[in-house]
Amino acid sequence: MVTALATAQVNEKLQEAVVGACNKVVKEGRKYRGLNPWQQDDYLLLTFLAKGENAINGFRNHDLRKWLYPASEKSDKAGQKKYSGRTTRRIKLLRAHGLIRKVPNANRYVLTEKGQKFSSALLTASALDIKTLTGMAA
Repeated sequence: MVTALATAQVNEKLQEAVVGACNKVVKEGRKYRGLNPWQQDDYLLLTFLAKGENAINGFRNHDLRKWLYPASEKSDKAGQKKYSGRTTRRIKLLRAHGLIRKVPNANRYVLTEKGQKFSSALLTASALDIKTLTGMAA
């Protein structure tokens, strides 16, 4: 994860980098909730996006499903379909916020520049303790 964070250097304030994805958005008549990076589910999603291997080849629904729901690998067909549907909704949410885009003619998704900034900025900030953050802000 460190290499992915190093490649996405952000020269803007944290608030500027994340404000768009943390607010609700309407895309093609559908409403999508904002991301909450301090919530466990969204934090897991962002850590997956920040992984360097996803920046190279992208990822598929199956890759994200294994990361978010490890128990899905051992479930039956109906259970895997349920988890796959949940993962699809997560992918739609990320696409609506412009954090990922679909690779043409493939079942893969890659991070956009906005997605790299968003995931790296929040993961970097969450890795630092409060004393260090306040010292840097002063």
